[in-house]
Amino acid sequence: MTLQFPFALLLFPLLLILVPLLSRTRPSHSQTYSGPFRFSFTAGSAGENAALLLQWLGIALLCVALARPQKGFERLPEAGEGVDIIITLDVSGSMTQTDYYPSRLAAAKKAALTFIDGRPNDRIGLVIYAEQPRTLCPPTFDHSTLERFIQEADLGILPDGTAIGAGLAVAARGFNYSTTSRRVVVLISDGEDTSSQIDPITVARAVRTLHGDSLKVYTVAIGTPSSEEGLGVDRETLSRIASMNGGRLFDAESPEDLDQVYAAIDSLEASTLPAEGLFVYRDSYMSFLVIGALLLVVSTVMRQGYLKVVGD
Repeated sequence: MTLQFPFALLLFPLLLILVPLLSRTRPSHSQTYSGPFRFSFTAGSAGENAALLLQWLGIALLCVALARPQKGFERLPEAGEGVDIIITLDVSGSMTQTDYYPSRLAAAKKAALTFIDGRPNDRIGLVIYAEQPRTLCPPTFDHSTLERFIQEADLGILPDGTAIGAGLAVAARGFNYSTTSRRVVVLISDGEDTSSQIDPITVARAVRTLHGDSLKVYTVAIGTPSSEEGLGVDRETLSRIASMNGGRLFDAESPEDLDQVYAAIDSLEASTLPAEGLFVYRDSYMSFLVIGALLLVVSTVMRQGYLKVVGD
C-alpha cells in the first residue's frame, strides 16, 4: 500500500499537541443533561476515557484517509505499448560450424535468450528459416514459452538451405495483428540466399512499402564474408535489407560480438515502458474515511449521554 499524500499524516500529531493546549486556555463549564437519557462523565471516568479514545482513533483514521492510501498491482503492458520484436533465426546446416563455441546456432540462441531477459515489457516472437521459413512463436509477453521455443529450435526441423527473403517475409507478416507503432525484425544469417523464390531485396522493398517507418530490420551477419565459391555470409545483401528498412547491419565474428550486437539493438530500440514493470493503483481511502467518521459520531453520542438510561 502506498500513500499519495503522506504529509497528511502529520496532521494527527499536530492535533495531539494543539488541542490540549487550546483546551487549557478555555474556562471549563459543567453541563447537565435532563430527560430520560443521560450520560454524565467525571474526569478520568471509564466512559470519558472510552469516548476520548474513540474520538482520537476516528481523527487518526481521517488523517490516513486524507493521505489517500492506494493499493497497487502489476499488470502486463497492453498490446499497443512497448516494442514488438521478431527474432528471425537461420537454422541451416552451416549453423553447426564450430568457429563459435560450441556452434554458431548455440551461440545465437544464447545471445537471443539474454536479449529477451532484458526486455520484459516487449512482445517478442521467433521465426526460423532454412530452405523454408516457419513461425515458431508469434510476438508474445509470455517470454518463458518463447524461451522454450528458442531452446528447441534446431537443425533438421526444416529442409536444409538458406531462404533469407522468405524468412524476412514471414517475419514481417507476423506483425499483421500488431497494434504498436514500433516493430523490429532481428534477422540472423550466416550464408547466402539459395532457396528463396523471391529475391531478398525485392522482399525488403515490399516490407518497406507495406510497413514504412513503423518497422525496422536489423540484420546480423555470422561467419566469414562471401567468397568467389559462393560460401559465407552475404553481407552486401544483409546490409541493403537493413538500410532499406531503417536498420543497420551488425557483424558478429564471435559469441561476444553477438552479445554486443543485441546490446546495441537494445539501446537503439529502448522500450518506453519502465523495466520494473507497470503498476495500477486504486484508491482505498474510503474505508478509513467511513470508519473514522463513524467513530467520531459514536464518540459524540457517548459524550451527549444517549447510551445510558437513567432511572429515577
